[in-house]
Amino acid sequence: MAEQKKKESFETTRRSMLKAGALGLGSLLVPGVVGTRKAAAAAPQETTIDRIKRTGAFNLGAREADPPYGYLDKQKNVGFSTEIAEKVHERLEKELKTSIKINYIAVTGRTRIPLLLNNTIDMEAGATVITKERDKVVDFSIPFFLTATFILVPADSPIKKAADLSGRRIGGHRGGLEEMLYTKKLQKEGVLKTPVKFIGFENHSEGLTALQGGSIDAYTSDGPLLYGLQRSTPDPSKWRVFDPGVNAFAQAFPIRENSSGFANLINSTIVEICESGRWQELYQKYFVPVGLPKELDDTLKFLLRINSWPE
Repeated sequence: MAEQKKKESFETTRRSMLKAGALGLGSLLVPGVVGTRKAAAAAPQETTIDRIKRTGAFNLGAREADPPYGYLDKQKNVGFSTEIAEKVHERLEKELKTSIKINYIAVTGRTRIPLLLNNTIDMEAGATVITKERDKVVDFSIPFFLTATFILVPADSPIKKAADLSGRRIGGHRGGLEEMLYTKKLQKEGVLKTPVKFIGFENHSEGLTALQGGSIDAYTSDGPLLYGLQRSTPDPSKWRVFDPGVNAFAQAFPIRENSSGFANLINSTIVEICESGRWQELYQKYFVPVGLPKELDDTLKFLLRINSWPE
């Protein structure tokens, strides 16, 4: 019964996202990188594809502890986003007609955009949400997934809706959009009557440890990531994931600006994956095992439709 309610909750969120146009975007100020756009415009820069061709290497920012999007399995980089990025690598080799080395470079929510802007990575494959502030400093591919911010709490926790977080200690990914959501937006809207204490963690596993130890009352992140965390515990029934209904958003691959050729290549790869049925295979492989419904809901079907382009 709990499993059915969890699936229905996720389906309800996705349906509401469809009605909202599938792009309910949050807002996050990325420290240390705002303002670089003007400096970069002062002189022509090498495009990402030119850089990859010159160096013979594709530097991929990979998540190592964020299942189902990206994580390490026996020291091998795997995950939904990781596999799509590997298809981008294959397309690069095909279009450049040469062998390109792929380098997996570990990134976190805090480091992904700075490492992109300083040319350490060429693209980040994770669960990055398109936001207005991020769009000021990087470009994005077309969306490859749609989700929302969920909450993870002990099964017997009295926290059952967003308002119940008032005055609570809530953990989240450092560098994610959740801090602004819970400390500013929801307080401004009156959803939270008393300010929360937000505690940022470098990795989701650290946040789960804090929740298990009782130093925070709830942990918040994207729905699929929280289901993955719940499944990683010795007894998943001791934990509860729920949708507070506070937002909905699109996830995409961030890249450096002034690289339209690279963006076109990534977008063509996503479209091909959606049209070929590979996207659905990856969904079954990575999202269903962590608790998402086996059958695609209307929102994800909509995503596949808009990512299937006419000739």
